[in-house]
Amino acid sequence: MNNTPVSRGAGDMSAEAQLAEFLDRYLYAAFPDRQRFASIERVTDRESQLRGVDVRFTMRDGRVFNVDEKAQLYYLNRNLPTFAFELQFLRAGEPVTGWLCNERLDTDSYLLVWPFAAVDSPAGISWRDFTRADCLMLEKRALLRFLADNGVTAGRMLADAERLRAEGWVGRVDIDGLSGIYYYVSDPEKYAERPINIVVTKKKLLAIAARRYVVTPDGVERS
Repeated sequence: MNNTPVSRGAGDMSAEAQLAEFLDRYLYAAFPDRQRFASIERVTDRESQLRGVDVRFTMRDGRVFNVDEKAQLYYLNRNLPTFAFELQFLRAGEPVTGWLCNERLDTDSYLLVWPFAAVDSPAGISWRDFTRADCLMLEKRALLRFLADNGVTAGRMLADAERLRAEGWVGRVDIDGLSGIYYYVSDPEKYAERPINIVVTKKKLLAIAARRYVVTPDGVERS
């Protein structure tokens, strides 16, 4: 089986597809742990993508790990000290469980990406514009366990999201007794889906991540 993922990004001008092309060329094709895998394949069918799978890792013993890429594309070059995880959003005016707490998704791990580029806007960006991607490979269950250990279970997050929406909160909402973990309710005038996220500092995510990869056209640094 081929260890290099099949990329579809070059012909798709969306920022997400262009970042996928960059990652295919400079991360997955030269993946530091590639000897552990029979294949690393980018998923291109829409149904699998909707089920939270962007890249599929198949171990030599047949086990499969599904990875969902999540990138801060609208914060290019800003190196934010946090990452936001979706708890709930609106579809046709009705609340829908976000990807972090959606048990029906096939996601095993997230690849969290802080992207850097030669341009400051994702509009019209090409994969050639990306200069670096700071990535964390983070198991979904490890993240949920970490949050639960801090008193923020999946059930509590969903209940809090319902309450915050009903009470009309907007912006940052601190969680009593916690630092570096808080809710963020998006401004309804800026985002039609009005997502509600839980935000975690990068420092805390680094402590629970399986791997960190710093990706450039010159190579991959793993830690």
